[in-house]
Amino acid sequence: MGSPLKDLFNKDEEKKETETPKRTPKKAVSGVTTAKAKAALEMMESKSDKKKELVQMKKEKDLEKQKEAIAKKTNQDIINAAYKVAEELKLKGGPWPLMRAAGWGHLTDNRGDLYKGPAIHEIEALTDEQKAALIKVLDL
Repeated sequence: MGSPLKDLFNKDEEKKETETPKRTPKKAVSGVTTAKAKAALEMMESKSDKKKELVQMKKEKDLEKQKEAIAKKTNQDIINAAYKVAEELKLKGGPWPLMRAAGWGHLTDNRGDLYKGPAIHEIEALTDEQKAALIKVLDL
């Protein structure tokens, strides 16, 4: 009889020899899909396209509503809104940089006339924050 440590070592070696090696699962081959998976993907893309289309339609509808509402405002209403937004956002230089960026420098010439310019969302020179503040102030 050998030492207990040697016996334990030998048993461990025998166990290793009799064990079957574990197999690693095969990875799925990329690019290979079933017909069902392709159909599901097409359906998801179709739903995504429809959702994008609905979002675009809503934006267009909102823009039309905004155009109708802002057409009822006077140039003075727009000027007043620019002053309020400049104060609210603490814009450097007051309302004039905002008004020039929006292309509204000429509004002071005919303050009582109805506004004939673009809708707020159409003025690319304004930041999203400025647009949101003007829309809120003008109640559009």
